[in-house]
Amino acid sequence: MTQCHGEEDPAPRVEGNPQGGLLPGYMGEAAPGLRGRETLTTGDKRTLPIGGRGSKIVFLDFGRNKIFAVTDDSDEVLVFNNLAELNERLKPAVIVLDSLPGKQQSAAAELVKTGTTFLRLKDLKKLSDERKNNGLKKSDENDVVMLKTLFRRDPDIFQPLFETPEELTVRELTEEWATFTSMKKVAKQKKTATNHPIAVEIHRTHRRLVERLAEEIHMEALKLPLYRLTFEQLGLKGPALAYLLSHDSWALKTLPRDKLILRFQMTGRRKHRKRKTRSRLLIILAMSVVLHKHPIYHQVYQRYSDRFKAEGDSRKKAHWRAILRVAEKILRDLHSLAKSQIKQTPDT
Repeated sequence: MTQCHGEEDPAPRVEGNPQGGLLPGYMGEAAPGLRGRETLTTGDKRTLPIGGRGSKIVFLDFGRNKIFAVTDDSDEVLVFNNLAELNERLKPAVIVLDSLPGKQQSAAAELVKTGTTFLRLKDLKKLSDERKNNGLKKSDENDVVMLKTLFRRDPDIFQPLFETPEELTVRELTEEWATFTSMKKVAKQKKTATNHPIAVEIHRTHRRLVERLAEEIHMEALKLPLYRLTFEQLGLKGPALAYLLSHDSWALKTLPRDKLILRFQMTGRRKHRKRKTRSRLLIILAMSVVLHKHPIYHQVYQRYSDRFKAEGDSRKKAHWRAILRVAEKILRDLHSLAKSQIKQTPDT
């Protein structure tokens, strides 16, 4: 460790048998939510009513290959190689960050098991605004200091990154699934380019392992109240859904519908920016339920597809526009379920 101071884009393809899945919906029992969540406060000794490892709060910003950290009782910026090294040196009870990179999921999962609580900034724009208001350039050192400033001023603009250890497990597995699914697409392309027995066997093995991972994700995700509720009441399942609910359950529960639509990029033309992972997976989920003729969402697709073709759209364009409408419908339904879950399980 060292110290230093200072509405038109290509639709995602679903390869093979899509892992969106469906089950004829039936009304299920509402799963219990979080209870007794306490508001973060700081006292003379910087103690928090959460975390079981001590009282130290550590603020983090992930650089390209380093982790920049500031503790609550010091203004010195510390630099670490990884989360394990930081944990060994600082032993934080609470880690505050703006966002957690996918490659850090496994390391964060290990810390959660030891009792560390992770908090994330709800609105990333607040960090850039704070940096701009202070006349600072964007850097890892400046960002971690501004993160600390924001937390001291208003802890309520932060929230738990993971609500339960089970949610963290699903996040980790779905990150792996997203990676393997991309490899699966490449493997299929290579397989179609050659019929060599080794290439064919690699493709089959990869596909089989991805399918096994998808099944494992579903079983783990059933431990998440919102996923189980979605599975029981909407008949949706699979790793794409599990990814969305484990990464964005906070957004579904707290954001108003219009901001949720913007977050998932379900409005406007997308010519100059790539869709984010959450948006692509929501579309893949929509394509899957249409392919499997979901009793609700296939009707939505058919209605919009017929309407757009009647308005003069080509078959391909009408299909794509209708898929987007199905994706938006799924998002609205997930939002409603998340809100109903909060109402059914008020804090005590």
